[in-house]
Amino acid sequence: MNRKRHHPTSTRRPEAEKAFLAGIVELLHDDPQRCRKAAALVEASALTIEAGPELLAAVVEAAVLESPTFADVLRIARERSGDEAIEERSLIADLVAAAAGSRGGYGLGVDRHAREIMEAAARRRTVDAATLAAAVAADPSSEPAQIEAAAAAVAEASAGTPSDRMAWVPFPGALLPEPVRAFVSEAAEALSTDPVFVAFPLLASVAATVGNRRRIEMWSGWKEPPILWLATVADSGSGKSPGMDKALQFVRQRQDDAFQVFRAALADYEAEKREHERASRRRDAEPAEPPRRPTAERFIVDDCTIEGLGPILEQNPNGVLVARDELSGWFDFDRYSGGRGGGEAARWLSCYNASPLIVDRKLAPTLYVPAASVTIYGGIQPKTLARAAGSRHVDNGLLPRFILASPPRRMKEIPEADVSFATAEAVRTMFDTLGAIRPALDGSPKVLDLEPDAAALFREFYREHAQAQYAASGHFAAVLAKAEGWVGRLALVLHMIAQAGDDPSRGDRIRADSIEAAVGIARWAACEWQRVFIEMTAASAMEADAGLREWIERRGGIASPRDVRRGLAKYRAPGAAEAGLARLVRAGKAEWQASSTGGRPADTVRLK
Repeated sequence: MNRKRHHPTSTRRPEAEKAFLAGIVELLHDDPQRCRKAAALVEASALTIEAGPELLAAVVEAAVLESPTFADVLRIARERSGDEAIEERSLIADLVAAAAGSRGGYGLGVDRHAREIMEAAARRRTVDAATLAAAVAADPSSEPAQIEAAAAAVAEASAGTPSDRMAWVPFPGALLPEPVRAFVSEAAEALSTDPVFVAFPLLASVAATVGNRRRIEMWSGWKEPPILWLATVADSGSGKSPGMDKALQFVRQRQDDAFQVFRAALADYEAEKREHERASRRRDAEPAEPPRRPTAERFIVDDCTIEGLGPILEQNPNGVLVARDELSGWFDFDRYSGGRGGGEAARWLSCYNASPLIVDRKLAPTLYVPAASVTIYGGIQPKTLARAAGSRHVDNGLLPRFILASPPRRMKEIPEADVSFATAEAVRTMFDTLGAIRPALDGSPKVLDLEPDAAALFREFYREHAQAQYAASGHFAAVLAKAEGWVGRLALVLHMIAQAGDDPSRGDRIRADSIEAAVGIARWAACEWQRVFIEMTAASAMEADAGLREWIERRGGIASPRDVRRGLAKYRAPGAAEAGLARLVRAGKAEWQASSTGGRPADTVRLK
């Protein structure tokens, strides 16, 4: 093959291209055939750097070698690009970002391989560290400090998985139908906030408006309601509240209008009640039915308890939207149930599937809601989520049902414009249309099935997704199990937006474009859930490790795993001390260094 050196005009490589190369290199070590498949999915022209085609060729060339190694691909890449600065380090997070965010050549194809690449990288680092540690431990001449250093290296390699470096991938707003797409884009720009802070509450508003009047049938016997549970995870001042207010204005306006109607009806009721009471006191009065007190039509509530929500659902069979600026109180079920939070959580889980809900009350009749449809949207701060949700609500399936998003913080700007009048009116009209739809003639939800090409597309996704879910483990496997349902729910919501928005001629069968868009959003949501969970877990671990840092600080700022095991009982389990120190290093609170007793580097930590 031609090994002509290429000297690009710019030696600074965009992170996405370096990440692609690094990710494929990681995979080369484990599976050259899969590497070639992943590389073939990327068109050389999609790489934006000048040497992109040659870098891609280097990857493919290295992949066909009998036993490809890092040295092979790096040598070829450096020769072809003329860039000796290409490093061996892995930038997998940028590979994921490029795969999900680019329309040019990364696309969904490479996204399918991103996890395999990350897992291959993790295995390689952990196996290399463990092999070295075993050799050190088996060597009779090894000093205790050397053995501890080797164990620390294994802990750091296994704890510092590529998932820890997953980067934020922007919400794929381009997949939303009009007019929601335009509204999200214009509102986010006007508020100088992330589009997801507008998109999530707007999607929740649509889902709740459709409510119990529609279902989607993925195939015979599998029906999904348009219920979405969404949460944005961000610190105070990040723009959650302005985005929420902007998106919820339409459902809140409907609620205000409904309360005005209710107040007028209540005034009429009070007048009729007084007249009925006067008439009933007359001697010649004939028995008459007293007037019935009107009830307010509800679209949005912020009540945290099932007991408070039950009467509202009984009077509003279409369901409601629970919208809270801060979701921490919602997760605190024990606070409202006398320590029986598990039972309260289980009843909320029934609302996710619009299942029947029974509410037994001490001073009032038992309530029965045939289909409790509750869509949820709210914001929550990262540390609050870690404390409020914790492992308890992950294990019981509550948190895996939420579509989570935690966008990076951005600097506020003075708004120069607002959502255009035409866009706002288009969304308002869309909600009016959605509010006017009716269920089936018998009052049950009208079921929409898939057009043949949409069904074929979903089945293709399902087969591929089933393999990924089978290969996954732990909490992420639970999330993937819910993600296939997200596709159906999102597809129904996107279909209803399009039908009530810019495509009123769209019939009552779900088209392939709605399934394709739903698959794209669900894929993004599954990766983002994992990223948020990793950050949440890391935050919890760092909070737990605060005592470790204080202990090291008190003893002079330096400690080895042996010191930690001897000094702190909570770190005496095998590997616990090494992992705790590794977390401090990864968080930038400490750095590995050689101890005064010699041995390999990285056998003690020094606080920064």
